[in-house]
Parts: sequence; structure tokens; C-alpha cells
Amino acid sequence: MGKKKSGKGPQGGAGPADDEDELAEGVEGVELEDGKTKSPAPAPFSFTPAPKGQSPASAGNFSFAAQPAAAPAGGGAFSFNFNAPAATADGEEDGDVDDQDDEEIDKEKLVEEFIKSLPEPVQACVAALNELDDEVSTLEAAYRKEMRELERKYEGLEAPIFEKRKAILSGEQKPDKADGTGVPDFWLGAMQNCSMIAANITEKDEAILKSLTNITSQTLPEETGIGFKLTFHFKENEFFTNKELTKTYFMADASDDPVLENAEGTEIDWAPGKNVTVKILKKNQRNKKGKGTRTVTKTEPCESFFNFFSPPKIPNPEEEPMEEEELEQRQMELESDYEMGIAFQERLVPHAIKWFTGEADDDEDDEDYEDYDEEDMEGMDSVSSEGE
Repeated sequence: MGKKKSGKGPQGGAGPADDEDELAEGVEGVELEDGKTKSPAPAPFSFTPAPKGQSPASAGNFSFAAQPAAAPAGGGAFSFNFNAPAATADGEEDGDVDDQDDEEIDKEKLVEEFIKSLPEPVQACVAALNELDDEVSTLEAAYRKEMRELERKYEGLEAPIFEKRKAILSGEQKPDKADGTGVPDFWLGAMQNCSMIAANITEKDEAILKSLTNITSQTLPEETGIGFKLTFHFKENEFFTNKELTKTYFMADASDDPVLENAEGTEIDWAPGKNVTVKILKKNQRNKKGKGTRTVTKTEPCESFFNFFSPPKIPNPEEEPMEEEELEQRQMELESDYEMGIAFQERLVPHAIKWFTGEADDDEDDEDYEDYDEEDMEGMDSVSSEGE
């Protein structure tokens, strides 16, 4: 890239001036098309609503446990609502947060007072009904557990089919008229046809994803926790030494909307100069007195699909006070990260060939939005003009 001047000092060399050269945006030895650099790809984890039925996060009901756990327990974890006002920077909670806590306490008191206001015979009935409700909750938990067991059962039945798919893709298994070359760049092509995933793939990522040989999804064993694990299998390549990269989502055993407790990814062992998640900058600094220069290099994060394996952390309001704007940004990152995981688990892995050929698409996203005719749009434009 061209030289960037970070600033000029006073004439005569009395002040410092830095000339900054960008050595590489992440990786050495990867040529871009026509020797030019494309426009920056969309930032990783930029939020895109998922289709109906694919991710509850898109409905605005996705919640996050405030204190992540290595393996979620069956209960006791409370949800962290990102719509709640953030704590202030000095660590003191905002007054609105206190108000919300007060509202929750007030609601409990109102319920308690309401029950006490009932005649004693009715109170006895309410107590008995609450015990029945507890029994229903126990059955619901058992149902969710059996559903997970059913998911594992069918994953086991699907596994041999996916192994055959893998063999065909690699050329190990040759259908009639096949020559043993398999399907080059299959997973890269499938990922690029899924908008939720493609938005996070840069041109430099493509060179690495050509080495991707398989992606698998697994419902976690019950003893490990509740959630799912994605495994990305790579053949030997010049970029990193890992044969597998994994991403695991730990969920709480919630009866309503999913509650994310934690997400973990594999630490990537990058080869020297091949890390596409950072860019390396070189600064030439002049001496304040105008005598001599020195060269300083530094790294900065940059857009890359491989940031997917370094997921954003769920903040603990007590330990990590955040401004409201910061909190909203983190919410978007977490929702997008989760939805991309769901896209792999529910769409790409089971039906990869449909995504590779383009038969599967994201048109169902449009179901979440209403169509406007020209008259509606004109009306909206006039309202906008009046507002200005």
C-alpha cells in the first residue's frame, strides 16, 4: 500500500513526524487479483438477521448469561439482558440499572402481596397449583433432554452419509464418470453462497479456506454441557499448523429462548507472517532534534473469517463496566457470532451441496420484512422531508 503520513512537526525538525508504511494486512505471499487490493470486506460479526426458524436471536429475544461457565448447569444461571442500561465507566451502576432491579423486586412483592390478599382456602389452592407447575417444569426439562438425545441419535445415523460425502469431495470415492479429482474448493464455494457466512470472508481468507476439507457439527454430550460443537478440518497448508479448528457454543437449559453462556474457539497456531487476523504496520519515526530515524512495527486487528475462532466475551456488568454504546456493540457481535454458528449447524453442514450449487439461498430472509409499493415509499419520503 501507499505511504501514509501520520503527521508533521514544526519546520526545522523541532517536532516529530512519522511516516507509516503498511507492510501487510495480515499475510505475506498472498497475491490479490490483478495486483490490487479490494475494498475492505464487511467487518466480522456485523449483525445480519437470520431467517425465521434458524435463529431466535433475530427476533430480539436472544439473551446471554452474565457469568460464562465452562459447562452450563441445568439451572441457576441468570440471563444478561443487553437492553438494560450499562454501568458507568467508574464502576458505579447507572441509576436506571438500580431502577430495573427495584422493578423486579417490586414485582415479586406484588405477587407475594396478591397471594396474601386471597382468602386462605384460595391461597392453599394457589400453593398446590404452583407445585403442579413445578412438575410441569420438570417434565419440560426432561423433554428437552430427550430432544438432545434424539439429536445425537440422528447425528450418529447421518455420520456415515457425511463420511461418503467427504470421500466424494476428496476424490477418494469416484462415482460413475468421475476422474478422482473430487470437488475442488467445495466448502469455500458453499460458504460464499451463504450470506451470513460470506459477509465475513475476505480475499485473504479464501486462500486458506481452499485447504478446508470438511466441516462437522455435533450436539455436545450431556456430561460436557448443553450446546453444539463445530469442527473445521484442514489439510496441510502454509498458514497454520492446526489440523482442526473448533468452535463450541455452551447454552443454558432454558425453556424459552436460547441463553448463551459461553463460546469457545481454538487458538490458531499461525505460521510466521501468515496471520490474516492482523495487519502489520511499520512506522519510521524521526528524532525530535532532526538527527536520525528509527523504525517501529506494530500489529492491529483486521477483518477476517478466522476471527470466528476468537469469539467476543459475554460481559459481566460487575467486573466489566461498559458504556451503553459499547454494550450495544458487544450485543451485535455476540448475536452475529451465534447466528453464524447456527448457519453452519442448521444450514451449511447438513445440506452443503445445496449451498455449493446455489440451490439453497437466503431468500427466506425477506419473510421478516414487509414489501412497500411506490406510494408507500413516496409517503415515507415526504415524512422524512418534513422531519428535516
